[in-house]
Amino acid sequence: MKDRRASANRFHLWVILAIVMMLALGSFWLLDVIRRGMDDTTPEAKRTEPDYYVEQFNFVRLAKTGQARYHVSGTRMVHYPQNDSFEINRPVMKGLSDKRPTTTIVADRAVSNSDMSEVQLFGNVKIDRPASPTSQHIQLTSDHLVVLPDEDVMKTNRPVKLISGVNVLTGVGMFANQATGEFNLTSRVNGVLPPRAAP
Repeated sequence: MKDRRASANRFHLWVILAIVMMLALGSFWLLDVIRRGMDDTTPEAKRTEPDYYVEQFNFVRLAKTGQARYHVSGTRMVHYPQNDSFEINRPVMKGLSDKRPTTTIVADRAVSNSDMSEVQLFGNVKIDRPASPTSQHIQLTSDHLVVLPDEDVMKTNRPVKLISGVNVLTGVGMFANQATGEFNLTSRVNGVLPPRAAP
């Protein structure tokens, strides 16, 4: 009689242990399902840190003919993967052409898209184009400039100062196309033009 009761108690104990084990495994499974569901619905955090940088870099864009079109250098270039852009410290841009003098642009900082077809320059922007047989020495200063090197276009909506030979022009907003020779100051244009020498 005692053996039957002991066997019955052991059987009940095993049944209880089996139920507890099944509940425990079920809980782990449920937690895993919930965790996976949260991972699927939680948006992935966007990366804001740069993924690489280059010190003392030089970049040269070539034309289809193999000739250098323009040259970009700087003390440091940092790449940001979230929008595939570059930030450049102390940029120096040089337009290279057989038909006109080399134009040099410097600034404190620049931001470029991935292929450098659009470069925005910030802080102490200075453009210098030496004189040629057909044009005067030109200097232009501003605090912001957008350069489209592949189109030979420069533009800004900020104040600019242009010195061409002995002539000085100031204004707000500018558009220049070196390929066509087009140059416009948009608004608030003022000029200082010295009198012509008497014949």
